[in-house]
Amino acid sequence: MPKPKTNLILNAKPQSQITLSEYITAIAWSSNSKYLAAATASGEIILIDDTKAGKDLAQKQVELQAPTEISVDCLGFSADGRWLASGGQDGKVRVWDLAGAKPEIASTINLGKTWIEHLVWHPTSSEFAFGLGKYVQVWSAETLDIVTTLHFEQSTVLAIAWHPRGEYLAVGGDGGIKVWAAQDWYEDPILFEMPTAAAKIVWNLSGEYLVASTIDNLVLVMQWLGKDFDASPWRMQGFPGKIRDFDWTTSEISPLLVSSSGSDVVIWEIHADLNVGWEGEVIKGHNNIVGFVAFKPKTEILASADENGRIAIWKNAKDWVQALETPMGEITALQWQPQGKKLVAANADGQLMLWTESSQGKGFR
Repeated sequence: MPKPKTNLILNAKPQSQITLSEYITAIAWSSNSKYLAAATASGEIILIDDTKAGKDLAQKQVELQAPTEISVDCLGFSADGRWLASGGQDGKVRVWDLAGAKPEIASTINLGKTWIEHLVWHPTSSEFAFGLGKYVQVWSAETLDIVTTLHFEQSTVLAIAWHPRGEYLAVGGDGGIKVWAAQDWYEDPILFEMPTAAAKIVWNLSGEYLVASTIDNLVLVMQWLGKDFDASPWRMQGFPGKIRDFDWTTSEISPLLVSSSGSDVVIWEIHADLNVGWEGEVIKGHNNIVGFVAFKPKTEILASADENGRIAIWKNAKDWVQALETPMGEITALQWQPQGKKLVAANADGQLMLWTESSQGKGFR
């Protein structure tokens, strides 16, 4: 393993941690960094107001939903931080309004027996999209009504991603990716066909590239030309196993892409010669399956987390700096605070851990 460096990005020990009822399935920060939410496999949902004084997360915590013994699997805040939505195994989407003195449930959308596994908010408006079997529904939190229902047709929806400008909604599943224009939901979607299923899709910040992984362990980087994809995507192969996570740096000029598969973390950068395409470099810091990778906002500082509880921190997207101290347990969620001053992680034992920026690391970018 790499030797520790003296200049640390984060304090090695968590500033605070709490233990929830079960395996933590999802975490989310609000864009203004005020709220942190977490959900568990037992159906528990909590909200932490990080603007309250003190370091103790338990004193900042509000229970939005007590354990129900039915898993909550997706969680997200609206772009303005006013709304929080959740979905899970019980086939219900719940929406909370956080604008008042205390959070209030605004609506419970009952969708029958369909497991809600994917839910994403529009990047600028108070609309959210979620998978519903072979369909995607878009709802407005303001009106608490359906905006549109989109039929994916080929299979159950496996991935959903809004274009960063909110003009398009990309949906992945068996047979490839469909992209609907928000300006006219009734217009036929753009179809990017694949001989397999698109399992995970992520746009870069500028919306110029969409990365997709398939169930055959293939990665495609597709260039978005404004109204369609370039017909010849870049193809990356040879991964040791399932592609578990992606993230992009927030640079619009020269974005970096990070992927995790097996114990490998790979940094991808586009070559100056477009005929060469994207080149990858494996960075070594894990001996176990890496489930999560995340760039600190507006930097090339990277966090990667594995199933043995190891969280590694890198600078310049490749230079190992430190490992954070955690209990030995599978990391099940990892996310930087939008302001970049904190990192939160959760594990299979229900522990939620929060690290803060080290005074030594404030100069890192």
